[in-house]
Amino acid sequence: MPYFIKNMENKILRKERENIFELFIRKHKLKFSEIEREIKIRSNHLNYHLKKMIDENLLEKKEDYYSLTIEAEKIMPFFAHLTGKEQGPLTIITAAIINEERICLLKRDKRPYKGYWGLIGGKVMINESIKECALREVKEETCLDCKFDKLVAVLNERVIENYEVKHAFNIFFCKLIAENKEVNCSDEGELKWFSLKKLPSNIIPSDKLMIKELMHKKFCFKEIIIEEKDAELIKMRVEDE
Repeated sequence: MPYFIKNMENKILRKERENIFELFIRKHKLKFSEIEREIKIRSNHLNYHLKKMIDENLLEKKEDYYSLTIEAEKIMPFFAHLTGKEQGPLTIITAAIINEERICLLKRDKRPYKGYWGLIGGKVMINESIKECALREVKEETCLDCKFDKLVAVLNERVIENYEVKHAFNIFFCKLIAENKEVNCSDEGELKWFSLKKLPSNIIPSDKLMIKELMHKKFCFKEIIIEEKDAELIKMRVEDE
């Protein structure tokens, strides 16, 4: 089969699967006949898609009804174009890992902020608390054993280029105390200890703000706007609560 025909066939299959998924976002459970009436494709074709979606753990069938699995419910926020809602900011933690007035930083190998030093962090999973996420991310990326000290601040950070928001994060900034200094190699980039009094010059601006100005203050909330041009940081604006 010629490539362009095969590619077109794959696009049609993806679109049909997307239509089925959208239907289950709007309606909790459906019989085969109800899906067939809404989707308007041949019975054997629909049956093929439903079996595939069950195999992929997107759908489950109980008696005569099909419904989304728990795993499918978890990924619904990532299908903003189907739900009719814009996708919200990504919830992440950043961790200041402290040991005797030194802090462990990561030199990022990936965008955003590729080539910049920054705090260790990552996405908060649906089944974990902020504390659990901080301890897990730090252990995974550094192999350091740490104690959770406190939640320092919450920040809403938006990265803008040409007046459009490219990335948006709700950041839970935590302070952890490292019980050892031996760090492991990270898949995310180089790890290194720095004196709190002498941070690297090419550090992510919002991370520098967290370390220098927020870590020793009472809990606070900040709005941060970062402007980029051609993936390079231009300036940062901070708005207080």
